[in-house]
Amino acid sequence: MKKTAVLVFEGFCNYEISVLLEMLVLNEKPVTFVANRLSMIRCEEGMQVIPDCTLDDMILEDYDSLVISGSFAEGLYNNFKDEKLMEVIEQFEKQGKLIAAISSAPMILCKANIMRDRKFQAGVDKSWFLEDINMLLHEEQMKYLIDVPEMKKMRENGNSVDDFMMENKVLTAYGWKYREWAAAFIEYFGLNPYRTSFGLDAK
Repeated sequence: MKKTAVLVFEGFCNYEISVLLEMLVLNEKPVTFVANRLSMIRCEEGMQVIPDCTLDDMILEDYDSLVISGSFAEGLYNNFKDEKLMEVIEQFEKQGKLIAAISSAPMILCKANIMRDRKFQAGVDKSWFLEDINMLLHEEQMKYLIDVPEMKKMRENGNSVDDFMMENKVLTAYGWKYREWAAAFIEYFGLNPYRTSFGLDAK
């Protein structure tokens, strides 16, 4: 079974990927924690982690998926400037591997220019990325984004909002749908998400 790469970076949100990590363990799917350096990294909740390898040292053929959690502005600022991360994302997309991003993380995929033709969700306000000089994106890069203001409008108009979106092997969701997003990731590989164990309705 090929490995899942989980990106860790200063300020990454652990809770958004915690259920997915447990589901991966229960299914004995190997996981490698990757980062742009091998030093101690502190997540948003304060826990410290040490990655297994750097982005430079990854052997892409060993992986079938990449997971990126959300973060506040500091984490996004650093990731937006990480050229190696953009290269890795582009290679995963080019090779048809699953990329799963949650909360604000899909905006990193926009920066890598892989979301132009994909419909996706992100727990952000699109205007941030049109105004903040540290995270400037073009409209075309987030053409099919359903951000939080758009999601609220949809609900006000009586329209349903998907728990997650899967478009051409890119899986996205709002941060509060981390369980549904995790289950979708696991089921993509034909594995058991243990739905009842995580408070999800069994299919």
